Amino acid sequence: GTWGNRSVRLDSETMLVTPSGIDYALLEAGDMVKVNIHTLKAEGVNKPTSELELHAEIYKAREDAGAVVHAHSKYASVFACACKGIPVASKEKDARELFGATIPIAEYALPGTHTLAVNTASALGAGSAVVMAHHGMAVCGTDMQKAFENALKFEETARVSWYDYEKEDFDEETEE
Repeated sequence: GTWGNRSVRLDSETMLVTPSGIDYALLEAGDMVKVNIHTLKAEGVNKPTSELELHAEIYKAREDAGAVVHAHSKYASVFACACKGIPVASKEKDARELFGATIPIAEYALPGTHTLAVNTASALGAGSAVVMAHHGMAVCGTDMQKAFENALKFEETARVSWYDYEKEDFDEETEE
């Protein structure tokens, strides 16, 4: 569908973002929207995603971020609705290496707002992923392939965490 969005950094000044309202199954390369990271000025005929500032704030905060994926996937949304970070089970070695003991939660703000963008970039910090309270998730990577892999790992980690939540399979640091 059209929920969620992606972006890729072109250089220190610009990014390409998915357009608003075009089904991803129909999306072509020329549909992407070029946006200035600092001014949010868009080029082209398509309207950029309403979350373009979210992507820009992550790029401004993270020089190492080459791509960002924002989604409303099933298990990410469970934690987002509960306003909870995701404890990463100690047995999930790959996820622990990627995300640490907990995927943090960003404080709630209305969708498409400056506050949402700042809250999300701040909670992301130096990490790869963040739960967005009452909203969804955002992940970054060095390029789109890595960001997409991180998004898939995020959703799998959230699924495992949801089903393991009552099994006390987390270390004390995570439980706090």
